Amino acid sequence: MTQYVPMAPNITVYGQTTSVFIDVLKQFSVLQKAMLDALGVEQFDPHSWYPQELILRAYQKVDLVLGGRGLERFGRQIPPLVAFPPGIDDAHTVLSMLDATYHLNHSRDGVPMLDLATGEMTEGIGHYAYERVGEREVLMRCDNPYPCRFDMGLIAGFAERFAAGVEMSHEPGGCRAKGGEKCVYRVRW
Repeated sequence: MTQYVPMAPNITVYGQTTSVFIDVLKQFSVLQKAMLDALGVEQFDPHSWYPQELILRAYQKVDLVLGGRGLERFGRQIPPLVAFPPGIDDAHTVLSMLDATYHLNHSRDGVPMLDLATGEMTEGIGHYAYERVGEREVLMRCDNPYPCRFDMGLIAGFAERFAAGVEMSHEPGGCRAKGGEKCVYRVRW
């Protein structure tokens, strides 16, 4: 089984983003309990920060129980629960902002990994790189520690918030689930 491990020490994840994960798991009470156990808490606080290592351990438990398809389905269920700020109103915009959102919701040594005042990102968690290749087509490169199939569902789900008929495919080449450094996905709508 693929091991999900942080790319750098002292990384934490904002609870609000993980609370979406816990909300989705309500339909799987055993997995929700496993998630809370992995985080070492009985009650989840969406305003706290949690060690990424524990979050990744929880993803591993979901992978063990649901497998790749389950992770993908799970990832796809998260975007409909996320509130978007004004200005994000199409698939290109939401996908191009995914890396900034990702960094904003992670911190290193207690400091958010995106400084909103300067736009400066702190390295250490990988990226969601966006490349527009057509009117309704993008390539997304993921080199982060989260599961490949989860990212496939997550990216497709974000695109589906603003576009119909989203098709998602994994490009040939490396894959994190097979020990590669990155995954590249083609998204069309």
